[in-house]
Amino acid sequence: MKIRYQLLLLMIFLCLTFLTLGFLAFQHPVLLFVLIGFYWVTMLLLYMFFVKHIEQLNKNLVDVQSKASIEKSQENAKLPAVFSKKFDLIDIDDGNIKLQDRVHFNEALSKTLSYAKRHNKSTAILIIDIDLMSGPMKANVSLDDTTIIEIAKKFSHVLRNEDMLAKLDGNEFAVLLNDIQKPKFASAVAEKLLQAIASGLKASMGICICPLDALTLEESIEKTYTALYRAKSMVGSHYQFYTKELDVEAREYTNIKDALQKAIQNNELVLHYQPKLNIKNGSVAGVEVLIRWLHPTLGLLSPDQFIEVAEDSGCIIAMGDWALREACKMNTYWQNEGYEHLTVALNVSSKQFFHPNFLTTLTEVLHDTKLNPSYVELEINEETVMNDLEKSAYILKSIAALGVQISIDHFGIGYTSISHLKHLPINTIKIDREFIHGVALNPNDSAITSAIIALAHYLGISALAEGVENSEQLEFLTQQQCDMVQGYFLSYPLPAEGVVQHFKKISDRALS
Repeated sequence: MKIRYQLLLLMIFLCLTFLTLGFLAFQHPVLLFVLIGFYWVTMLLLYMFFVKHIEQLNKNLVDVQSKASIEKSQENAKLPAVFSKKFDLIDIDDGNIKLQDRVHFNEALSKTLSYAKRHNKSTAILIIDIDLMSGPMKANVSLDDTTIIEIAKKFSHVLRNEDMLAKLDGNEFAVLLNDIQKPKFASAVAEKLLQAIASGLKASMGICICPLDALTLEESIEKTYTALYRAKSMVGSHYQFYTKELDVEAREYTNIKDALQKAIQNNELVLHYQPKLNIKNGSVAGVEVLIRWLHPTLGLLSPDQFIEVAEDSGCIIAMGDWALREACKMNTYWQNEGYEHLTVALNVSSKQFFHPNFLTTLTEVLHDTKLNPSYVELEINEETVMNDLEKSAYILKSIAALGVQISIDHFGIGYTSISHLKHLPINTIKIDREFIHGVALNPNDSAITSAIIALAHYLGISALAEGVENSEQLEFLTQQQCDMVQGYFLSYPLPAEGVVQHFKKISDRALS
């Protein structure tokens, strides 16, 4: 207001001055030059006046806005329920709260962490990942909008008004539990959220308690995901709290994953071969191909140390394709060198089996290596086949049409129906080592193993026992007329350069 009055008085003064000088200049023309000079001086003064006061006005405006922002932040901090302003992604009319998106969830989490640190409060972050319980590519299947909204509605009934529910990327939800008294409150909520999930869905949940486990937005999200990944590795629906031990495992996992992605390019992967013995005639019927990783610092790693990481990271597809090509090339080499024609058997992961390019890759490898398809055998896990029986049957029939042999791995521990089994183009059933381990001592294992061998023969399928570790097991399997055996009692997996010589030693020992 003060500036307005100053400006008004200045304008009145200038108008009176111009009128006076104009009147005098009309009577005395020489004063015209004085009037012109006064005009330019006046313009300069006005310019300086406006610049000075406009800068002051801008400064005052910024101060006012800054003060208002601070007051608003302080007000929101007192009520970290964020929730003073709603940013709706989906409006859940019959729920307690509304579904937010990632941006607004992060904004709320940042404010809540700040509030919790200042007022010695605790908050819990829950990230829930939902998968289809069945299906070959269950981890990659996105839920439809209707299912997402239904899940969000159920979640909203579990949560309090001051909590927050958000939809993240893919099939992930996030929950922010404000001002919890003890971590066990988060456990109770987690259990209710898991119970709210419909049947046919698997829910994995990671939980991080702040500021106990993390102080910043980035750290809290990272540690919640660390717990989530552990929960996802379990069978069925589970929740997992973050722990320091998980952090160590996560770092090891990341190191393995990063190194594994370079292993193929760096020629660090190698193949070992374990012979399979034909009990009836004592000859080597073939070899199972087993991948190994010659790590530059950790040495030779077995599949148990990296296959799970390969599955999770997606490296398993490239790794499987590489193993298929290398094994076929080696078998072609052995045949060209005059060795007996043997079958190379390779394990095919679920992701590789259902990959759209799998059949194309198999066809190309057979063509490029010029290997007779009958000397290639693909081992498919029983669970993989049953995850999507219709699609599995199509792929198996396509593989059989190429002339490739097919075996069902880990048979007996899954839920393959005999009625389904007889309609699939299977050449061999591999009896799981879990039953072979107890055949000489446990009557139940003996009965199950005998029944599987009889079933295989009834269906015209060969039976192979894996995990044979002693002479008693071999004797029992021989009496039950099992077709083939493999295991450490016969031979450990060997590199390519030693496996052929060892065949003869195994055959001689088995016959004796």
